[in-house]
Amino acid sequence: MSIVKIMKSDGSAAGYPSLERRDNRIGIYFLLPAIFVLLVIVAYPLCYSVVMSFHRWRPIDNNRAFVGLANYVRVITDSRFLQSIGNTFVYAIVGACFKVVIGMGLAMMMNKKFRGRSVARVLLMLPWVFPVTASVTAWNWMFDGMYGIFNVILFRLGLIDTYVNFLGQKGLALVCVLIVGIWMGYPQMMMMLLAGLQSIPTEMYEAAKVEGAGPVTTFFRITLPSLANVLSMTIILSIIWTFNSFNVIWLMTRGGSGTHTMNTLAYEFSFINMRYDLGAAMSVIILVFLAVFLFIYSKMKKEDD
Repeated sequence: MSIVKIMKSDGSAAGYPSLERRDNRIGIYFLLPAIFVLLVIVAYPLCYSVVMSFHRWRPIDNNRAFVGLANYVRVITDSRFLQSIGNTFVYAIVGACFKVVIGMGLAMMMNKKFRGRSVARVLLMLPWVFPVTASVTAWNWMFDGMYGIFNVILFRLGLIDTYVNFLGQKGLALVCVLIVGIWMGYPQMMMMLLAGLQSIPTEMYEAAKVEGAGPVTTFFRITLPSLANVLSMTIILSIIWTFNSFNVIWLMTRGGSGTHTMNTLAYEFSFINMRYDLGAAMSVIILVFLAVFLFIYSKMKKEDD
């Protein structure tokens, strides 16, 4: 008897499922653990927060009654709400722009061959590698109103008459937090842009050099257009990451001195004031803002593909 099976038109043997269908089924089996984890740690908490935001929900109160949009109204009418939105966008957009500008400059430097380049790259990555707690503790000491090194330097240079409480003054505290956020985030932008620079063919720069183009012309005619897609994605991703930032602000000021962002305010509602319902409502509002950024990112990604 012949052992050769008659193949169907879809490429499968008679009586057997197609290889493509079998491969798809195996792939689904491999994805099931990841899907289960995502459902447990992402989808369930998200849905639970949305439900919680429409109820009166306190840990010491068993009367979890449906209140509709009352929690959202309470959050929106809070005197710190609008300020937290403004601080969040300042922290995210201004921080992202400075990270990209600094990252671009350093990436262009690191893209050139010079002695000790590997060591320089490692040193420039240290702010991103250091634990956040250790970095913020060091910066808190430097900004200290009594013993901080910045006060000592400014005082000895004659620029100030009395020591300044950097983290205790509105406006100034936000600038300090922004500086620390930029310092901790620029290495990641540098590495992403460096990868983009290394993908540009060297022949383009050699041809521009032969034609007598200077560094400025080369940057605006070759480097910037070649990095257009990378730059746009980097800026959007940086805004999203910075928008989600919480630890730097909370560890430095705990939202005091007018530095509350949407994330720190949601944390205060939930775990300081023990109003889980208000914190959930604030989290849903944050989710709406992030959904807009993600929509922009997906549209840009699709155009890039």
